Amino acid sequence: MLISRRAFTGGALSAALGSQLAAPALAQGSSRAAALAAIRAYGEAHLRHFGLPGMTLGVTAPDGFSNVMNFGFADREARTPITPDTFFQIGSISKSFTAALLHQFAAEGRFKLSDRIVTLLPQAPLPKDSAIEVQHLLDHVAGIPGDAPLFVPGGLWTAYAPGAHWLYSNTGYELLGLLAQHVGGKPLDRLFAERLFMPLGMRRTRGAIVAADRLLYAQGYQAADDQVPFVRGTPLAPAAWVNTTTAAGSIASTAGDMVHYLRTLASAAQGRGGMGLGPKQGLAYTGHSVPSDSPQMTYGNGLMHVSSGGRRYLHHTGGMVSFSSAFHVDTGNGVGAFASSTISAFAEYRPRDLTFFAVQALTAAADGKSLPAPPPLERPVAHAPEYVGTYSAGGRSFTVGGTASDLTLTSNGREAALESVGGDMFRTLHPDFRKFTLLFDRSAGKAVSAAWGPDTFVRPGAAVRMPRSDPALARFTGTYVNDSPWWGTSVIVERGGQLWVGTETPLIRTGDNQWRVGDERWSPERASFANFVDGKPQTFIFSGVEFARQDV
Repeated sequence: MLISRRAFTGGALSAALGSQLAAPALAQGSSRAAALAAIRAYGEAHLRHFGLPGMTLGVTAPDGFSNVMNFGFADREARTPITPDTFFQIGSISKSFTAALLHQFAAEGRFKLSDRIVTLLPQAPLPKDSAIEVQHLLDHVAGIPGDAPLFVPGGLWTAYAPGAHWLYSNTGYELLGLLAQHVGGKPLDRLFAERLFMPLGMRRTRGAIVAADRLLYAQGYQAADDQVPFVRGTPLAPAAWVNTTTAAGSIASTAGDMVHYLRTLASAAQGRGGMGLGPKQGLAYTGHSVPSDSPQMTYGNGLMHVSSGGRRYLHHTGGMVSFSSAFHVDTGNGVGAFASSTISAFAEYRPRDLTFFAVQALTAAADGKSLPAPPPLERPVAHAPEYVGTYSAGGRSFTVGGTASDLTLTSNGREAALESVGGDMFRTLHPDFRKFTLLFDRSAGKAVSAAWGPDTFVRPGAAVRMPRSDPALARFTGTYVNDSPWWGTSVIVERGGQLWVGTETPLIRTGDNQWRVGDERWSPERASFANFVDGKPQTFIFSGVEFARQDV
């Protein structure tokens, strides 16, 4: 399993929402109190359904109203309550603050957003003739990897001309943080505090996540066994502490403080200035976006732009080792909501459905309309009947059964739920199939096979042409571990004459011990192997990040 910090536009737990709750429909229109009650009920349902140890939620309306709700505990074991002073890490929502800083500097005439990075910051680890501009990095279209260390031997590489493709890049925002410090002449956290937090009244917010403040935070949680794919119901354990000071995600705050952020963001989007920017600059900051990798979203300046029911929203999510967050702001009426939960981002949960419903419910109440139904907590699996059947490989087999909202996997007399993680991918707690994701291949109205790590399970009678295995690749396969909780474990397997990271991420050979990661021909992600002993590599290198072989 290759853990990806870039997977923020989807999420197994969040995207698995379907409908179990019905919001109260008030014939004569809804009151704000009814909306808040519905929001709280939906938050409690999230806590139960997804097994969240704790969560905080802040909402705001343009008449000055705000409200904070807390769910669960700041520390589950100690049953410590969440207080107005309890910190949560907001993750990649920090990127919008970084972008605002750079827009401030641009408004002051210190540089143009169209200036090349290598001109503004000659020490940038990019080719000297790089055409990457500040705006390219702000929009994730620079062509650099998503999570490579900034300073790797030989410097960063690019895979395509700036603007040609979109790839979410924490590395890009780390580089923007260096630029902000270079131009501002101060550490990033001080720039945040002086130019944004204090002017906005965010007095319970930090621009650097450091151990000296650890006791101020809620305790985050991760899977007790983080070497296998996360499935809902996985036992949780307290997560490791990680210092984070880069511009990609270094801010911690409270729901009460984030209400101030939502208000200033709405003000900027409505042409009244905000985020330390005047009216014109605020509109440039909140109004600019480019196509992303999702048809439902455009992206610009650390902000996602989404639309629903004729309304436009600014949105982002944040994923950290031990926190997951989200916000929505309706750019038309200024209603906003922020939430953060104490579960690892690698559970692939983001509270985006909760913040979206909160904004919708408060908008309905303000308009005197009936409350909308909240997004359900179980979404039926698309094409569910097509997966039902028995699949076999090398003397092993499993059977998929159940209904559209309740698929199961049965093997060796034991049954377990199949959890959809998007597309044709599923995971399960079944001990025989726990280690990898299952990736089904559908043809002519039914699934004909399922890849699982090194194996391909085929439905009896299906005409599946199996590529030959390549024994020469066997020496590369194995379990590789990076001790950082950001990266964890990658299992390299050989299937069908090709190397894969887990089930679904292919390694495409591009040269002698050179591999491209992923299907996209333009992908900047690179892999290689090093330190061979008895013909086997002891190190797997993913875009500059090293993983050590730990076969057991």
